[in-house]
Amino acid sequence: VAREMNYVMNNTGATTNADAKWIQVGGSMGTNVATAFVALYPGRLCGFLNLDGLPHGFLQVQCKKFLKDGRAIMNAMRSIRWTGLPRLVLSAAVRPILPAMGSAFTPNQIVGAMCREQFFTATGLEYTTLMSCCDLEAAAWGPQATTEYDTDTMRIMASLAPDESVIVDEVAGVSRSVTNERSESELGTEYIKREDPEFLSFEAKLRALALESPKTVNKLRTHCNWPDPNPRHPVGDYVGGVDADTAVHPLASEFQKMVVRVMCARSYKNLERDYTQTARNHAAARTSLHVLMSGDGKAYYYPQLSHLNLWQQCREVVDITSEIAQAVEHHGSLDSRKSMQATDCWSLFLGLDRDCCPTTTA
Repeated sequence: VAREMNYVMNNTGATTNADAKWIQVGGSMGTNVATAFVALYPGRLCGFLNLDGLPHGFLQVQCKKFLKDGRAIMNAMRSIRWTGLPRLVLSAAVRPILPAMGSAFTPNQIVGAMCREQFFTATGLEYTTLMSCCDLEAAAWGPQATTEYDTDTMRIMASLAPDESVIVDEVAGVSRSVTNERSESELGTEYIKREDPEFLSFEAKLRALALESPKTVNKLRTHCNWPDPNPRHPVGDYVGGVDADTAVHPLASEFQKMVVRVMCARSYKNLERDYTQTARNHAAARTSLHVLMSGDGKAYYYPQLSHLNLWQQCREVVDITSEIAQAVEHHGSLDSRKSMQATDCWSLFLGLDRDCCPTTTA
């Protein structure tokens, strides 16, 4: 998938400058692909928007659950599809999660997709791709990966204060405002601030863990689901991984060259069963990691929005993407070896779970 992205970026026709750098907007699962791209194609980006990317912890749970239970359920549904019963059963099953989706999807849209002949196969392939990207990301972060954190490290990284907590809902007509409100999903009762002595000491240790060159990346970790060394991947017999000739570049040094923004939905109402507290902690911790390692990073929390609700905030996404472009123009380039004009920076929107092709916008 990363190679296909590279092909699109090289052949889009949007720019004829071979040295042009890009802003990548990775939405949901697209964040995992975009991060893998950074590790495989260094120096291609000037900006990165993590639009509530799914963390390793969430996909671990979902892959195992879907591949274990989903196959039997979908095979049973397929055998009685001619009766019309699957549509009734699936309609009843999806109703409890509809409040968390807002108006993003209707019941008929969800059920229609799930009744397709290739639904299980397509979703299974999607999960294998995303787990492979997650494993690649974890290998490229090395000891800094959230999968490597002990209890205290996870507490600190998942509790780090965002730059802004935002109340907004464009669909419901709620105008944007900054708030001190926190969601029930967050750890503790207070945020840890970057100027706190505890965090300053911790940050120095975290930065010291950064991998320095492709030679220091353990590529074996791209071949299975770490930190569990069991060779069976959570998606079954699929192993994944990169070949011996493929260089995997440390993400810490690449993020240092980019302007990074993270939009993190923090409402998990009606999604508690699937999005466990562990998965939520990974999401918050990865948000902190992306921001801390960036040369110019900011985190935005949305305590009243779910994952799919956040996708509907089109103006918010456009504004923050524009903020990245303006920061890039202001800095010139965070990589001191090259100068870059704003006209040489383009954006690529990733929506692998949106049934659409990548599009480019200037």
